[in-house]
Amino acid sequence: MVTERINELFENLEAKNGQVAKLAGFDRTNISRLRSSGRTPEKHSPTIRKLVTGLYLYADNRNELGKLCGYVGADPGGSAEEITDKIRDWLYEGEAENEKKAPASGPRPGSTRKPKTVYRFFGERLDAVMKLTDLSNTRLSHAIHMDVSMISRFRTGVRTPVPGSDVPSSITTVLYERAKATGKLTGLARLMDIPPDMADDAALHGWLFDDGHSGDREAGIAESLLGFFDSYSVGAHPPLPSPEAVVTEDITQSKQTEYFGTEGIRSAVLRFLFDAWRENAGLLLLYSDEDQSWMTGDRGFLMRWASLMSACVKNGTRIRIIHNVDRDLAEMTDAIRSWLPLYMSGMVESWYSTRKRNPRFSHTIFLSPGKACIEAFHPIGTEAQGVYHYYTDPQILDVCRSGYDSMLEAAAPLLKVPAVSVYEGDSDITFIRSGLSVATMPEELARSFDEPQLYAEWKTLHDALLFRLKKAKVNECVTLADDEDLFSGKVRVEQLSGIRELFYTPEKYAQHLRNIIRLSEEYPAFRFYALPETPFPNMKLMIAGDMAGIVHAKRPELSFGFNHPLMCRAFQSYARTLMEQYKMDRNTLRKMLEGKCL
Repeated sequence: MVTERINELFENLEAKNGQVAKLAGFDRTNISRLRSSGRTPEKHSPTIRKLVTGLYLYADNRNELGKLCGYVGADPGGSAEEITDKIRDWLYEGEAENEKKAPASGPRPGSTRKPKTVYRFFGERLDAVMKLTDLSNTRLSHAIHMDVSMISRFRTGVRTPVPGSDVPSSITTVLYERAKATGKLTGLARLMDIPPDMADDAALHGWLFDDGHSGDREAGIAESLLGFFDSYSVGAHPPLPSPEAVVTEDITQSKQTEYFGTEGIRSAVLRFLFDAWRENAGLLLLYSDEDQSWMTGDRGFLMRWASLMSACVKNGTRIRIIHNVDRDLAEMTDAIRSWLPLYMSGMVESWYSTRKRNPRFSHTIFLSPGKACIEAFHPIGTEAQGVYHYYTDPQILDVCRSGYDSMLEAAAPLLKVPAVSVYEGDSDITFIRSGLSVATMPEELARSFDEPQLYAEWKTLHDALLFRLKKAKVNECVTLADDEDLFSGKVRVEQLSGIRELFYTPEKYAQHLRNIIRLSEEYPAFRFYALPETPFPNMKLMIAGDMAGIVHAKRPELSFGFNHPLMCRAFQSYARTLMEQYKMDRNTLRKMLEGKCL
């Protein structure tokens, strides 16, 4: 009987086993067993609880809750708990004997014992330990020398510590010592679900940061890069010395044709860049897939390199660089950080090679067309003892240019400056921003501000949103305004280029929220995620499968679009982690937003 009803619901909803299993949080083989004539789990078992949750979320995602509720006799306006309870009751209708049995696991029906809390995310785990040990954000921020606002973002889960930094171990040490000092080690072991004698600092670190969960690494690296952009300040960089101060006469006057090893390539590069600056080269063509330690491994040399590169850009020299992004993702983001001041100049074209890197040899070519070229081929790992050729012969330079152009034909843009304002691809897209989007306003609200340019922008963005919803999913991750700011008139309408500052009244904000409720219920592909805090206060993000756009609200020159698949995947991984923490079914979302409208 139960098996028949499970199949009836799947057929009625046109649901696939894998789709429901993913939402339920278990393997599709579990669904297959439930839909076969095998043993039926008890009504209040974890398996059935997951099944009805999966069916509920499947219907909710497709905007078919009304259809599901009509089938099982539930109120479509009820809470998620009420509807899933009704689904379970309907499945077991007439199974009186089964209902009398004690559940295989978890609390008995009617029991007041709460199921054990499962902490899935870093923010939830950090918050649980801080509550257990009565540790405030301020105390933790002082202990690890970090801004208290970042501790707050850690605790709510919108940000996580930078991978590979000292912050994770610092947090672990402070929390463990606090638990030990306050006599809470037994409670800490209970949180981690381990025996008390195993609750040491290593166990806490592994539990907090989920050691071995490699899927989070890409998300962490993308988040770290976004945090760097969000807080970037030109003033944070020391002033660069003049070109004359960083290059000695023996380098500038050299006629060498071969340079050897790490010190050799450094000398060759200084000569190459100094001549390019002095002669107003106009264009530099750069590519290297060898390890970058020759440049980044010596801070003194890196400063000299930055001085000459900046001088070339300032005198009007354009730089075209083909990045080798078969590198590790962390290496790639480090390179982007190093190049950021040059990207901001608008004089740098950034590309990435679509060809696979040669696994045996590295290749370097730095070319100033018609003037000079540094070129090298090495077996990988031998660069420190290798030879770098310095060419000035016009015929050889022509050959080098031909080779570079061939590589450029097999390259695609790595960064687009500025980021596109409207995405035109076919992928699902996620927006992460600090406030509500103009695109989700109702028309009457857009008109009410009496700003013609705002209405024109609304029309473009709103039409693009509706067009997008016909093709793919649109996820909006937004921090809602708090009441204090809202009632004091401090909540701004989304800042758009060329439009004066505009502010919401509480009534207009409620009008906007009601339209978000309407969009959520009218369009199955529209999902809204209310974040407790803004991950990146100065930026709004647009993340798709083939594009990641970063728009800096205060620094328009810090607006980029990434196209490389590895970078896009990393940004998507961060977005998924964020949405997973704050997802709501539509009924719960509606009630939450309606509460904000009062």
